[in-house]
Amino acid sequence: MSKNFILLVTLLYTLNLKAQHVELKQVVPQTYTNVSGFSAPNGSCDTLNAYAANSWQAYYYKYRGGGSVVGTNNLKATKNAVILEDANYFDVSGSDYNYITGGLVDFAFANTNTPENLTKNIVFKIYDDNGGTPGATLDSVKISLSKVSEDVAQGKLTEFLLATPLAVPASKKFYVSVDHSNFSWYFPVKDSIAIVATDNHATTNAGFQLTRVNGTPQWFPLPHFWRNADGGDSLDLTLYIFPYLRNSLSVCNVLPVNILNFGGFIKDNKAYLNWSTATESNNKGFYVERSKDGRNFSSIGFVNGVGNSSQLTNYTYTDITVKDILATTTYYRIKQVDIDGKESTSSILKLDLKNTGAWRLYPNPVKDIATVELNLTASSKVSLQVISRDGKIVISSDKGTLTQGTQQIFIHTSALAKGSYVVRVKTDKETYSMPMVKE
Repeated sequence: MSKNFILLVTLLYTLNLKAQHVELKQVVPQTYTNVSGFSAPNGSCDTLNAYAANSWQAYYYKYRGGGSVVGTNNLKATKNAVILEDANYFDVSGSDYNYITGGLVDFAFANTNTPENLTKNIVFKIYDDNGGTPGATLDSVKISLSKVSEDVAQGKLTEFLLATPLAVPASKKFYVSVDHSNFSWYFPVKDSIAIVATDNHATTNAGFQLTRVNGTPQWFPLPHFWRNADGGDSLDLTLYIFPYLRNSLSVCNVLPVNILNFGGFIKDNKAYLNWSTATESNNKGFYVERSKDGRNFSSIGFVNGVGNSSQLTNYTYTDITVKDILATTTYYRIKQVDIDGKESTSSILKLDLKNTGAWRLYPNPVKDIATVELNLTASSKVSLQVISRDGKIVISSDKGTLTQGTQQIFIHTSALAKGSYVVRVKTDKETYSMPMVKE
C-alpha cells in the first residue's frame, strides 16, 4: 500500500517556552492486522496493539524547522536537549505472555540525502521498566536505513526479530525503542525518519524520548517538552510499535477446533455473539472474553462444547452486561478449552454500536487463513466462492443464514496454489468481490 501524506492541520507548540510550529500529518490508514509477519492473537501468540490500531487514526508529527518530532536524531527539544531515541511503553500485567520475540514498527518515511548513510543502522531495543521510564537494555536488533526505506516504499511495516526469545520482565512492563542516534539532521546532511503515531490525545500517552540534556542522556515522556506555551496542552501519543509476544517457547498454537465463523451485534444494551464449528476434538467448551480496548480481556461466561463432532455445530452467547463497561466499541474473543486443559483463542471480534454495512478481507496477501469481515444490517443467507484467474471456482462454501451484525468468515487457503484469486461473497441483497493473493 502506498503511503501518501496530506497536511491536515497546523498546531502551535513550544520548545523551551519559545513557540515553534509542529505540523500534524495524517497517514493513509492501513489495516494493521494485514502486515507481513503479523501474528494474530490466538492464545499463545499476539502482536500487541495491532488490533487496537485499526480503530486509531495514523499520523506523523513534522517539526517546522525540518525533521520529525518522533524519529529524527539531533532534533532539539530545547536549546540544550537533543532527541536520540523514541520508545513506547507496554504493560501486559494480568496476561500470560512470557516472551518477546520481536515486533513491527510503522514508519511514515525513512530516507536520506546522503547515499552512504543508507548503510547506517536503526537499532530496535527492548528496555525493562525503571519506575515509569525505560531502564536497563534487555536486547536489541540492528536494521539498515536502506531496508526500512524499502519497507516504506512498499507500504510495509518494518519487522525486527530477536535472535532468541526474551523473557518478559517480572513486572510485566517494558519499552520498545527506536534508536536513531546514528543519524543527523544538520545541513548538509538530512537523514529523514518519522515514526507513525496516534492522533494527539486519542490514547493515554505511551511515548518516551531519550534526550541528551546538557550532555547527559535522560528519558522523558513526550509531553515533557512538547506542549503549548501556556502549559494547557501536551503531545500525548502512542507510537505504532507492535511487539510480538508469546506465552511459551513453543510454536504459535492454532485452534484444534475448526471454527467456520465468529460474529455478533449489539442491540438494546446487549451483545449477541454467535460462532460455528465444522469439527471438534475433545472440546470441553468456550470461554467468552471481553475487552474495552482490544488488549486487556476478561472472561464473562462459558459455553459447553459437544466434545467430539464432525458435523456443523452452532453456538450463541448473549452478553447482557455490555452496557456496564460504558464503551461505544467492544471487543470479544473466544478461548476454546480441551478436556485435557489445553486452550487457544480465536481472533478478536470488534463490535460497534453502529453497523457500517461494509466488508473487508484480510490478510491480503494470505499464507494460510484469510478472514472475510462482513457487516450485515439484517439476517441473511451468505455464500462464499474463491475463483481462480481462469474462472474456475476453487472454493465454494454455503454459510447458511447468519445473524445481523459483524460476522467473521474464515477461508482456509493451504490447498491453493500461489497466485491471484477473486473472493466473491453473496448475501440476500448484495454481492461483494475483491482480489486475493495467495503467497
